[in-house]
Amino acid sequence: MKLKVCLIAFIILGLSYSLFFIFIKDNPTTISQKEAEEIVSNFYGGKVVKAKQDQESGNYQLMFENKKGVYKVSVDSETKKISNIRLVEKKEELVTLDEAKKNIEKQLGTQVNQMKEMKKEGQSFVEATVEKDNKHYRIEYDLKEKTIVSNTEIKGNESKPLNISEQKAKDIALQQIHGKVTDLSLVNNQNGKHYKVTVDDYSEGAYVYVQANTGKVSSISWYSEQPDDADDDSIVVDDDDGDDESSD
Repeated sequence: MKLKVCLIAFIILGLSYSLFFIFIKDNPTTISQKEAEEIVSNFYGGKVVKAKQDQESGNYQLMFENKKGVYKVSVDSETKKISNIRLVEKKEELVTLDEAKKNIEKQLGTQVNQMKEMKKEGQSFVEATVEKDNKHYRIEYDLKEKTIVSNTEIKGNESKPLNISEQKAKDIALQQIHGKVTDLSLVNNQNGKHYKVTVDDYSEGAYVYVQANTGKVSSISWYSEQPDDADDDSIVVDDDDGDDESSD
């Protein structure tokens, strides 16, 4: 009797194992789309921008983006294996503005005064101004190729950018003449750009000419009545250092 019971139990256990094995084999465990995205992100970095499951194979087709570019890839929904990776779009490997500044200064052996990023025909460049051997130059630096592609001397007044604001020019004028600023204009002559600041003090006043790139006072011209702009746009500069000069 006991032998019969043991035999029946053995048969039931064997059938259960067989059915379980058949069920698992015919219905393997598959991963979700979220799991497939995590597999790709963890392996390649970046982020998944598009994902879908193929209806026939059950595998996932994903598109992801990282620092190097945009890629397409397949993930097996059963084995979790990644395959069929393909580059869709390669990103430009650009240097940073700080790196560009250091490279320009190293190549030219001088310091960069001003710098800004710009686009030319879809390409990224840096435009910088430098001073070397008492001359000013405009530099174009290719951020992709990491090299200087243009080096042009800036001639005339163009080489002296306006480093002094209008408010600063007013403050400088009031340090020279006590009164009230009634007018300000930007004038140009052979000595460069100047702020012409009109300062009134009751019955008299003065034109104070402030160099727009250095803030130095080039000339002070007094008047006793209302100013007449027609004959006062000339600037007299004693020396290159821009020492103050007064004229009646």
